[in-house]
Amino acid sequence: MSDKKLIGDLLRAHGLKKTPIRLEMLELFMDHDFALSASDIVAKMTAGHDRVTIYRALSSFEENGILHRASEDGQGVKYALCGQHCPDESHSDEHAHFVCDECHHTYCLEDVKIPEVKVSNEFMVDRANYTLSGICKECKS
Repeated sequence: MSDKKLIGDLLRAHGLKKTPIRLEMLELFMDHDFALSASDIVAKMTAGHDRVTIYRALSSFEENGILHRASEDGQGVKYALCGQHCPDESHSDEHAHFVCDECHHTYCLEDVKIPEVKVSNEFMVDRANYTLSGICKECKS
């Protein structure tokens, strides 16, 4: 199945319109095995979309369970595609992320689950972030 068909099906499944910017942005995410920031997307887009439209699309994708926040650094928030187990409005991407110290790419480690942490009843945990850092396979070679 082609990426364009997958993207169309993904947007339709989440009740989102198939617009040129959404199609191009999701194609970018499918073409990369690491998370992308808004500035990465702006730099890679072929059409001259303004930042506001890109941020709106990112927000819409996150609200609808298509993207999740993978990490945050000097470039801002980096987003990655959600897995199929991530329902609308409730991200269940409870996996670790790896940030390369050399290229600064963020990778989802789907097989590495966030360990359960017990906190006292004084706190209510909304989300957890488990980030590992080091050198990725590309920079290592």
